[in-house]
Amino acid sequence: MRKKISIIGLGFVILLSGCMPSVERSEEDVIVIEETEEEEEQEYIITPTIDTAENYYRNVLKDGVYHRSEARGNVAHAMNNTVDINQFELGLIEIATGFFEQENYYFQEGQFLNGELINSWLRRYDEEDNPLGLNPALAEGDSKEEEMRGNPLVLSHVMEHNYYSGNEEDGVNLGGVVIGLSLRDVYYFRTEDEDERYYFHEEDLDAEETIQAGKEIAQEILVRIREMEGLAEVPITFALYQEEKRGSVEPGTFISMTEVGKGEADIQDWNAVSEDFIVFPSSEASETQPELSSAFSQFREDVEEFFDRSVGVVGRGRYKDERLEELTIELNLQSHGKAEIVALTQFISGRLESTFATQSPIYVYLKSINGTESIIILYPDQEPYVHIYK
Repeated sequence: MRKKISIIGLGFVILLSGCMPSVERSEEDVIVIEETEEEEEQEYIITPTIDTAENYYRNVLKDGVYHRSEARGNVAHAMNNTVDINQFELGLIEIATGFFEQENYYFQEGQFLNGELINSWLRRYDEEDNPLGLNPALAEGDSKEEEMRGNPLVLSHVMEHNYYSGNEEDGVNLGGVVIGLSLRDVYYFRTEDEDERYYFHEEDLDAEETIQAGKEIAQEILVRIREMEGLAEVPITFALYQEEKRGSVEPGTFISMTEVGKGEADIQDWNAVSEDFIVFPSSEASETQPELSSAFSQFREDVEEFFDRSVGVVGRGRYKDERLEELTIELNLQSHGKAEIVALTQFISGRLESTFATQSPIYVYLKSINGTESIIILYPDQEPYVHIYK
């Protein structure tokens, strides 16, 4: 097999009118690698960098196409709490930044674990019907409820992300894999009686036992991954995510992670992840974050006084190592006119910096029954970015 590598610079200009804050795009690199004996070339395109405070990874496109994971969509059906879904995926990318620098690595959705395989892992172990199951087999019991309650389903989802590095000399190469394991906080299950009547049950799970089970599952997955073509030598990072209860207004958190070096087949140790979400207003916010809680209450009073009516205002602070990483505020309007939206958006954009004494990003979303009406984003030491939807 011959290898052909070249870099092609594609210059272009994209005009954006109120779509994204401070958008600058660099040249787009096209790396052509692996010219097969049949003279077929495969192009790996690296998407341009977007200049934002989040510093997102650039993506790898094969032949100019974004390749989705074959397991895409499984997470929505597996996780109990809808607010966990986005946090699980985006948080997993943030975990990766500790191992793969955004300047040197490119992101691609998982390409090795397909949906059928992950589904078999998520089901219960059965020696004959599902020997790949990573959730425990049914327990012994006199009823279906006892069998299911005795051995709860702990693992709810497995997510894979791939990270590539590349240059004009070496082409694009897989630099590492990140695997997220989502663990349940509550086990929800259903049983049926002889009259085909359904009964719904729930079982609170012990946090320490759940974490231990997650670590054991990660070790088993590592052994299986090492046997897959292309994954025998690459570094692999595992991260455990603890879901929240069904209906929670705040997402779960990552609780532990570990890195496995090239070719290693055993996990040596785990590192705790300090991450937390606090909802404003709440008693927890008042007790643990009194200054920010007071500022939020003042902000809500100012908005309601300006709008001259009650407005649903909810905030969510994401903390990492006890430091505020970002504050997200949602305002839900029952009735409004477009002029009111414009005025309220202007009012809020002028109040954020003076009300909240924080060096963390603040995201404000004005919503109605029609969807998002406007957004306001305040990055530290910058003017607010504002967009009003027409």
